[in-house]
Amino acid sequence: MTRAIWITAALAAATTLAGCGEIPDMRFGQGGGRPVYGGTPVVPSEPVVSGPSASQAEGACMSAGREAGFDVQGVVGTREQGASRDVMLRVQRGGQTVEVRCSYAYDTGLARIMTL
Repeated sequence: MTRAIWITAALAAATTLAGCGEIPDMRFGQGGGRPVYGGTPVVPSEPVVSGPSASQAEGACMSAGREAGFDVQGVVGTREQGASRDVMLRVQRGGQTVEVRCSYAYDTGLARIMTL
């Protein structure tokens, strides 16, 4: 009987304490898909990019891949190269899936498929 009382007391205390502090919203519905703590989105630290955003380079390279006749599956990764950004794409053509490199020049805004 004493054990049941202690368990009940522990559960009551945990329930009471849970209402005392802010509980993070882990539903990822607020904050643009990121967890929210206390109403402020938690933003992971990201490297500073000196040129246009990586998403601009990725979008331009995906378009260049389509123009080259590939079925672009998605972006595998990106890497800053000073005045340009290299974007690795996973593409498919002729039933074969391969990765190709695309170079996006910040000064001209042009994307070129580098490997075929």
